[in-house]
Amino acid sequence: MNHTNRLLLPAPHDLLFDGCPPLSFARPLPPADVHKAAAAEVLLTDARPLGENRFAVAALWPRNTFLAHRATSSPCDPLLAAETIRQSAIHLSHTFCDVPIGHHFVLSGLDLDLDLPVWDSGPLPVVLDVTSTKTTTNPRRMARALNADVYVAGLHRGRCAIRFEVLAPRRYAMIRDRARRAERPAQQAAAGAATALPPETVGFHDDLHVLLATAQGLPDTAWQLRLRRDHPVLFDHESDHISGMALLEACRQAATALTPPAPGAFGPRQVALTAVASSYQAFGELDSPVTITTLPAAHGHSPDSGTRTLQLTARQGSRTLITATVTTTTTAGTGSPGPTVPHHGDQTKAVAS
Repeated sequence: MNHTNRLLLPAPHDLLFDGCPPLSFARPLPPADVHKAAAAEVLLTDARPLGENRFAVAALWPRNTFLAHRATSSPCDPLLAAETIRQSAIHLSHTFCDVPIGHHFVLSGLDLDLDLPVWDSGPLPVVLDVTSTKTTTNPRRMARALNADVYVAGLHRGRCAIRFEVLAPRRYAMIRDRARRAERPAQQAAAGAATALPPETVGFHDDLHVLLATAQGLPDTAWQLRLRRDHPVLFDHESDHISGMALLEACRQAATALTPPAPGAFGPRQVALTAVASSYQAFGELDSPVTITTLPAAHGHSPDSGTRTLQLTARQGSRTLITATVTTTTTAGTGSPGPTVPHHGDQTKAVAS
C-alpha cells in the first residue's frame, strides 16, 4: 500500500484502511457536499467506504477558524470534532446513501469524549473511523447514528457520535409549520434589556462571538441567548431556526463563564471541553427569547484536577431546546489568542426532531 499521501499519519494507523485507496488531505470537499456556504468552513477532505456501514473520513482542522479560538499552547477545540462529525453525517448520507441535495438534516443528539493535543503551528490531519447504524425500523424514515473513533495526526484521541434524521423538503416544512403554530400561543413577551458578557469571560477577544447576556431576573447561573444574526459563521444565511451548533457553542460559553480564571491569567479565559453529551428536543424559534441555565452535575467537580461537570439546558417558553452535560478542564495557555476572523459558515438545517 502506498503511504506517501498519509500526511503525518503513522504506519500503525494504516491498519484502518487495508484494501482502500489512501485518504487525501489535499483540498476541502465542495461546500454543497456538507451544506456550507463558504469553502473556508469545510473541514472534510475525503471519505472512503471501509465495509458495510463503515467509513473512513479525512479532515483538516485549521488553526484560524471561529471554533479554534484557543491560545497557542491550549488543546484543540472539541467543537471542531462536533463540526467534523456533523459534516460527515451530511456528506456520507449524500454520497453513499443516495440522500438528495436539498433534504434537511435534523439533529437529535451529539456526544464527544476526547483528549485532544495542543495546537501546533499548522493544520492538523484528522481521521474519523465511522460506523453508521439505523435508528428506526420504519422504511419510510431515514434516521441514523454515526459513532466514530477520532484520530488526530495519527493518534487515537477519543470518540464522537451524532444522531440525526433526514427530512424531505415537504415534510420538513410541514413539521416546522406545526412547531411554529404550537409555539405561538405560549410565546413569551419580547426579551427585555440584556447586557452581553465580556468576551474574555467566554474565551474570546471579540464581542461579535459572545452568545450570552445577563438579563434582569436571571440568577448568576443563567443567561439569555444573544442571537447575533450578523455572525458570519453561525448565521451566514437565512434560517428559520436557531442552529444546533449555535446552541452547543452557547453551552460551552456558559461552562466557560462559570469557571474561575486561573491565578495571574490574562486575556480570554482558557477552558477546554473534554466531554459532551447533548440531546436536542425542539426547534428554537428566532423571535422568542431563550434562557441558558446551568446546574452542577452529581460528582461533577474535582478541584485538584481543575475538572468540572455541568448540566446545561436551553429553554424557550415552555419548551426545552437542548440539554447537555459538559465536562471542562482549565488550561494553561501561554498567551491569549488574537482576534479571530470568522469565515462564512454553516448552512445545515439540523437542530432537533
